[in-house]
Amino acid sequence: MRSKIYLMGILAVVVCLIVIAVHTPKIQHFLTRMAPSTKPVRGLGGPAKPCVRQNSVYFLKVPKCASTTSLQIFVAYGVKYGLTFALPVHVGPKPISPKILAPEYHGSPDGRYNMVVSHIQFSKAGAKQVMKKSAKYVAIVREPAARFESMWYFAQYEKKLGINLTTFINASHRTYKQNGRLNIIANYFGVKDPRDDVPEGEVLSKARWLNETFNLVMVAERFDESLVLLKHLMCWNTEDVAYVEARVRRPTYRTELSEAQKDRLRQLNRQDVILYKFFREIFEEKVKAFGEERMQREVEELRQANARLIDDCGAKLTGSRGTVKTWEVINNSSICIMITLDGAVIQEQLKKRQKMWVASNLTFDLSTWTFT
Repeated sequence: MRSKIYLMGILAVVVCLIVIAVHTPKIQHFLTRMAPSTKPVRGLGGPAKPCVRQNSVYFLKVPKCASTTSLQIFVAYGVKYGLTFALPVHVGPKPISPKILAPEYHGSPDGRYNMVVSHIQFSKAGAKQVMKKSAKYVAIVREPAARFESMWYFAQYEKKLGINLTTFINASHRTYKQNGRLNIIANYFGVKDPRDDVPEGEVLSKARWLNETFNLVMVAERFDESLVLLKHLMCWNTEDVAYVEARVRRPTYRTELSEAQKDRLRQLNRQDVILYKFFREIFEEKVKAFGEERMQREVEELRQANARLIDDCGAKLTGSRGTVKTWEVINNSSICIMITLDGAVIQEQLKKRQKMWVASNLTFDLSTWTFT
């Protein structure tokens, strides 16, 4: 009897070993799915790297390049996670540096901050002084003729320069003040050359130098694809880059330019065109490396997230301010209020937020602050 029980025990052990041998891959797969993911994410055009959420970014905000919409994405993230901003006293094409950061709302012990999102000229040396060492560098460009036409009406150049757009395009000579409105992309990148006939090779050399610093230069005409690349660069999720379009122009402030007029604007903004073509080519290479089907799938996910944001806020594009339409919302959450605000108002509220932080000797919990 004992021998029979002994043999049955051996048989049971053998059966268990066989079952384990057969199902080990499935068990391992199950355990792998249950465990936290440590799978490396393949970078665009580079080796596989672990995906680590990034909380520091320098965003070069070039006027009329979907820059306010981009600003809202970065600000929403920064406010949600209690991050700090380097906020210049005055915005414009002046180099970023610690000197232009007012002490009443800048109190970081090491003088470094999580984000730069203002209209400010890029300076590599200055940026390195105010940004976290781990910061990613992101910019956005737009087709120069379209950008200039949009800026003309938004900034009311006709009133400021005393000339209409058609006359400006056809003029054989322009004043110093009028020339200052040209090649704005190059100016904000900090590489504008005063010479109209600067050799293309010199501009391209500067573009390659910029490309060594900027991790991603987005393209306004491919905005959704740009945000997908941004999401992966920063290791954010789709909700982090969801957006509503800011500063939608009212129809009365639009004009249809002829192809000849567009070509003339490209000639006048020649440095911008060289930079745009350079970064557009790099962008297309990144999209190709990402994969067409994968990109289409993630763009659709983003658009669904955008729709959810609009629905959650009860947002409608029914207001107006100057030359643009504005959003009106039902939900009074911080992000919903933010999308109703002008970019300059957003910046001012961020300054008040950090004044509270500095006044509290840096004890104020920035993640508890909301837009009003």
